[in-house]
Amino acid sequence: MKIGLGQIEVRPGAPEKNMETMLTMIEQAKQEKLDLIAFPELCISGYLLSDLWLNREFCLDMMTYNERIRNASEGIAIAYGNIFVDENINRRLGDDNFYPNKDGRVRKYNAIYIYQNGKACERLKETHLLPQGVQPKTLFPNYRFFDDERYFFSLENIAKDMEVTLESLLQPFFVEIQGDSVPIGFEICEDLWCNDYRKSGRPINVTKGLVENGAQLIVNLSGSPWTYGKNNARDRRVRFLEQDVGKDSVPFLYVNNVGAQNNGKNIITFDGGSTVYNAKGLPVMFNQQPYQPELLLVDDQSLEKVTTPRIELPKIALKYKAIITGIQHVKIMNGWEQDPDFVVGMSGGIDSSVVAALLVLAVGKEKVLGVNMPTIYNTDKTKNAAKQVAEKLEIEYWEVPIQKLTESHQEIFKELDSKHPSSEAARSLSDENIQAKIRGSSILSNIAGRYGRMLTNNGNKVEIALGYVTLYGDVNGSLAPIGDLTKSEVYQLAEYLNNEIFEHPVFPPEMLMDDLFIFDELKIAPSAELKNQQVDPMKFGYHCALVEALTNFIRKTPEDILNWYLEGTLEQRLQISHSLIQRWGIDDPEVFAKDLEWVTQSIQKNVFKRIQSPPIIVTSKSAYGYDLRESQLGYHQTRKYRSLKKKVLTLKKYQPQSQSQIPT
Repeated sequence: MKIGLGQIEVRPGAPEKNMETMLTMIEQAKQEKLDLIAFPELCISGYLLSDLWLNREFCLDMMTYNERIRNASEGIAIAYGNIFVDENINRRLGDDNFYPNKDGRVRKYNAIYIYQNGKACERLKETHLLPQGVQPKTLFPNYRFFDDERYFFSLENIAKDMEVTLESLLQPFFVEIQGDSVPIGFEICEDLWCNDYRKSGRPINVTKGLVENGAQLIVNLSGSPWTYGKNNARDRRVRFLEQDVGKDSVPFLYVNNVGAQNNGKNIITFDGGSTVYNAKGLPVMFNQQPYQPELLLVDDQSLEKVTTPRIELPKIALKYKAIITGIQHVKIMNGWEQDPDFVVGMSGGIDSSVVAALLVLAVGKEKVLGVNMPTIYNTDKTKNAAKQVAEKLEIEYWEVPIQKLTESHQEIFKELDSKHPSSEAARSLSDENIQAKIRGSSILSNIAGRYGRMLTNNGNKVEIALGYVTLYGDVNGSLAPIGDLTKSEVYQLAEYLNNEIFEHPVFPPEMLMDDLFIFDELKIAPSAELKNQQVDPMKFGYHCALVEALTNFIRKTPEDILNWYLEGTLEQRLQISHSLIQRWGIDDPEVFAKDLEWVTQSIQKNVFKRIQSPPIIVTSKSAYGYDLRESQLGYHQTRKYRSLKKKVLTLKKYQPQSQSQIPT
């Protein structure tokens, strides 16, 4: 038996390109004399297409590509993912009943198609309840940026509607392999993550159902986005499947796609990770290079191998690869032939400098323009740093002073102030933001439009969370490359780029920080430079960890943070040092409580900025956008929060526990 796992780049909304990629790999598979080649979930159309799935004509058009795959299946079996619009369900079932999708539209399946020798493969036990040669997805993810329930009808719901058991519909398909008809079970992506889907106190184990119905091999077709630790998490899930199936467990083949797709507010990357598991649920072969297309060849000997250890890159290295992939797929997602030219506002700070470097690494130095826009508040230190980084990157660099523009705007408002009084604080903040808006809207956005460039947003996750950004100033652009990195991670990425990627360091020492974020006179402290001696108000390192905890997929609450403080486990829970807690005075209960309230209030009151922000490349398990969804609401403290805060304020000082005392 020889099988190929076709880990391909799936381009969203580009069926012709995807078809070309598949047909090329099918020819390669035939040359390798493979019996079966399997491609990822929804590989014709792409997966994250939002409400394009509600466009009936688009869905029907995707199905027209099935004929080309069927014709290519002479001499080989092909399994791949595509939409199935069940328009002829009444004819197949022989009745006039109404069989809608959950939205009342025609029923659609996120499905696997299996063809061989020009025809649909047969099930071990055929059923008229399902289309021939087509297997719908059973379990639907409905979290993060997944909306399968919004668009598709599941195999589980088919079973309910038809009043049959789910197990009766989990039938393997016969695939001709060297003269024998081998029953192979096919499933889609989430079907392997079944431990989170329950019925009668047990997981809805699709794999187990297929094996019990005679499958001698399982092939999982996935469209699974990258997150840090995903490969190890998947290994654990497949190991669970093996244990749940028991002595009859069979080899498990997993094929995923590479590339990037988007949902309008997030750019989500797919790193592949296609893997072969033996009958004991242990990985024995896998894709070696993340984000790279590959035809992984599997034979009988492969399935008998012992486990092969995975070697993962450091976390910041994987996040770097995700960001580069996201930037490189801007042209693909927009249907362009060439990478766009970019313009990036370079302040001399670490955020904009890192963004400029990432753009150079992703699309080339000739496509990147850096622009510095000083006023009287910009120091020589930051102006020189911006110019130095641009020179090291060998990009075009403009200095466009905006002091005269700022003064002309302020003159207008002086006249308006005389007629419409406002507070001194409001006027002062407005004067600062005028500069940010001139930079973002008047200069950068017009450079982008005038010279055919895309404008990047340089904000990091902590700034975005706390709202330390100016709407229509630095809340702008068409792409936020580092919008899912905390400030700590931006510094880590800068060190990684300096030491591992560039031949010579790009970021000067004065830009980089130690673990305690101590800004001496030689360092460039984070600053918007909108007034004299301005320094960003964040407690770097600590706020980075706090924002991560408050926005994580398994999200922590302000009440959790208060409890950790009372327990003395704050640094361990946030994975920071006690020295950092002392550096920011957080060991003082009053400082801690006041700061926590400022952070949580800031996060809530700045939702309105985030819902107007550009798409963010996802690098965490919960990114702002459609991954982390928010409503504009007033700030609310629970009774428990108020009670815990009172207890905190009775403490004289924070008392950390030893590691051995921390509750699990």
